[in-house]
Amino acid sequence: MPCNSFRMLRIILLISFCCFFVLTGQELTHWVIELQVPANTPENADIYIAGNFNGWDPGNENYKFSDRGDKLYYLDLYIPQGKVRFKFTLGDWSLVEVDTNGYDINNREEFLIDGQMKNKYSVEEWKVPNHTQSIVGDVRVIEDFNIPQLNRQRRIWIYLPPGYENSKKRYPVLYMHDGQNLFSDSTSFSGEWGIDETLERMIAHKEIRPMIVVAVDNSKYRLSEYSPFDFEYKGIHKGEAAYYAQFIVETLKPYIDENFRTKRGRKYTAVSGSSMGGLLSVYMAVKYQDVFSKVGALSSAFGVCLDDLVDFIEQHPKHKPIRFWLDLGSSEGMEMEYDVNQEPVIRALIEAGWKKDKEVKFTLYEGARHHERYWRERFNEVLLFLFK
Repeated sequence: MPCNSFRMLRIILLISFCCFFVLTGQELTHWVIELQVPANTPENADIYIAGNFNGWDPGNENYKFSDRGDKLYYLDLYIPQGKVRFKFTLGDWSLVEVDTNGYDINNREEFLIDGQMKNKYSVEEWKVPNHTQSIVGDVRVIEDFNIPQLNRQRRIWIYLPPGYENSKKRYPVLYMHDGQNLFSDSTSFSGEWGIDETLERMIAHKEIRPMIVVAVDNSKYRLSEYSPFDFEYKGIHKGEAAYYAQFIVETLKPYIDENFRTKRGRKYTAVSGSSMGGLLSVYMAVKYQDVFSKVGALSSAFGVCLDDLVDFIEQHPKHKPIRFWLDLGSSEGMEMEYDVNQEPVIRALIEAGWKKDKEVKFTLYEGARHHERYWRERFNEVLLFLFK
């Protein structure tokens, strides 16, 4: 497409975008961004901003910077007022900004107010793409696995423990969410959990028994699929977790049990996730007590539907023993405060019949943030509580 035509298309899209928010009554901020990039940035590089305002798309042409020379880039945006989270990329999550040591950084945050805001940022380094995918051990992938309950398809990851191929043993199974973030840097949103590395090490040291991990990728429907109830966050999200949980229990688990050597009973079946995945995991275990006996809920986003979740727990009291691991980082922000969002759920679980500490364990991690790096650091403790 000729350059002038491309500019005209961007102008048309921008006008349409602004008109949409005017019609829906949302106030916009004119956000002007100046970005300084490191010296090793390729000449004529395409640089983008990705955040909660554009679906975290790392290469959306409507959020592409203009090159002004001398490693300076500029971007004009019209964004709904309020808190935004974002990162800068070279068009792909494998080329996202990192710190000077090459480590992933936390999401940037800004609170956009009425009128015009001008901000200056600098990128320290760009991530070097990892083409080896950093996978350790026997991890298998199924592309386009059907979710009949939602008429969608998704990638499935299956970690098999050391010795699986040469034995006839059966293994417990841990089901997890946000699968693209668990095993490989090349598919992760902002760094992998290193589930495979953690399990290989812990199994080798006999800290836990060998197990199978089954993980489902998320998608653009994540907020809806991971919430049991409707909620509002920059628009209304319909709660589809009932269908997603049904998929795990009635479609995916039977497939895994049929095609892999699993221990099928609830005693050997667990579910885990972080943030919205933590909310989803608690809901699934309470709803399907005959299926799950262990829950790992890290930094759970209970606040999106707190009252509905507490009511649901009250309506589904304990009839089976379940171990609930719940945790939070002290630096995750006001949206994740313990008193506001975590304590009511902990209290509801205990009042529903599960025993404090023995079955409902909560840990606060000083200085930890809402990020894969911190979930990776403590996931061994989750496994020890659930499976030792």
